[in-house]
Amino acid sequence: MGLDPLNISPLIDAQNRFKRDFLDFARIWQDAKDNWRDDRCRRFEQEHLGALGPSLNRFTAAVNEFADILRKAQTAVRDDAQGSDQLY
Repeated sequence: MGLDPLNISPLIDAQNRFKRDFLDFARIWQDAKDNWRDDRCRRFEQEHLGALGPSLNRFTAAVNEFADILRKAQTAVRDDAQGSDQLY
């Protein structure tokens, strides 16, 4: 009795949509910023948007690591199921 493989494609799809949407947001913000050049714009960007890029990088790295761990776990379970009598 083996385990069904976990479908991680929804996780990867969500990550890709998140990245795409963030890039769209960055482009739109750049357009707005080009027309809004004052202290309020700089303050808004510094207070509210400055951490988005680094946060997205951390999020992406965590999702990639999570997906990689899931793939490795699936491989280990599949390999153990094929040639081992170990119980978990």
